[in-house]
Amino acid sequence: MMRLHTPLAALLMLLLVSACGSPGVSRLQPVVVRAVAPEISMKYNFYENNDSLHFLIKFEDEQGVMDVLQSATAMEYFVRPGLDERTQVLAGDSLIKPHRKLSDVEGQLQMSFSIPAQFVREPNVLHLRLWHALVGQERMAVRFTIPLEPGMLEKQYLLVKANTGHPLFNEYVNTSEKLVVQQHSDSTKQLEVQYFKTEFSPALPPMSERQEAQPRTLTADSTFYFAAGDTALFQKEGLYLFNPASDFSRGVLVQKWAFPQVTMAQELLQPLIYVTTSSEREKLFNARNAKEAVDDFWLKVGGSKAAARDLIRTYYGRVETANKLFTSHKPGWTTDRGMIYIIYGRPSNVSNVGKTITWIYRESETSPYVKFVFNKKENNFTENHYELVRLREYEDSWYSTVAKWRAGITEI
Repeated sequence: MMRLHTPLAALLMLLLVSACGSPGVSRLQPVVVRAVAPEISMKYNFYENNDSLHFLIKFEDEQGVMDVLQSATAMEYFVRPGLDERTQVLAGDSLIKPHRKLSDVEGQLQMSFSIPAQFVREPNVLHLRLWHALVGQERMAVRFTIPLEPGMLEKQYLLVKANTGHPLFNEYVNTSEKLVVQQHSDSTKQLEVQYFKTEFSPALPPMSERQEAQPRTLTADSTFYFAAGDTALFQKEGLYLFNPASDFSRGVLVQKWAFPQVTMAQELLQPLIYVTTSSEREKLFNARNAKEAVDDFWLKVGGSKAAARDLIRTYYGRVETANKLFTSHKPGWTTDRGMIYIIYGRPSNVSNVGKTITWIYRESETSPYVKFVFNKKENNFTENHYELVRLREYEDSWYSTVAKWRAGITEI
């Protein structure tokens, strides 16, 4: 059963109870919760120390239907010369799932291991297999890969969350979170950080013939330093680039409020760009009361409070998932993958070959077959930036899928 995140559940109640100008609490129809398949994600962090690269891995089900901490039994890792699993194994091991600790996050499994630096100095690939116990003696493996690059050995620090001590696995934090800097090779060395003010536009439609805005050279607005053990609080939105002089500098995107969740009225307005006309957006953004504008839009689309609630849960649930999975140097919902995920939902099949990710949506009673291809683009701030190969042939599929949203259909 899908778990509804508390902030989103509260948002649903706030929007729909106050809609239609009724001062009292309206009775809402029971929600039919549909079965949802697990969507296991892997995120990682790392640091170099003592001529080894130390990995910290986090697994969780983004759909909230599987407790990975409970179901997983073991993890295997192998270093191979490439992506093909039939190639030679250069190094590897099998790790039994650690015993549950009080500091564990419910539903998340965190594991750690290290590999000798010699295997990172070559362009090898780290292969991971997470094993789950099924009914009886059956097991299921979920596979992931991590490209290894020599520049990774220059990362000798780790950012951990001040309130939990857990590593920062995401490429984002919000302005209320605090991080602690850990230096693992030279505790006297300071960590340089550059701050960039940023403004980002939502992704263009998949059939757009307009050129994506070319990434411009950003100039750091300010530079500062952290010593080992310092607690960092990022109070300004924007991009923070850590260790910019190294060959593997990486950034953290800082957003306001409860990011990646969407809880404020302005945050609810912005992702509507994918399902609204220009005149509707002008009306929405010029409304005196943003919350009432969002209420009115979804109630008109849904035709009833129950339908509007279902639309809100589905749409903004996808926005939150996009923020979690696809945030790079900009919020996940504004990226190409975020846009496709919000409108089309979870793909039927995902393949990752080299620097290309392919999403396939199989033909169904309500939707035709469609395939989207995303190519990785080099970026000084992130390894998570992929751009869609835009094609004119997507036009019919895009407009028909958006039309279903506007007809109040969430079975997409």
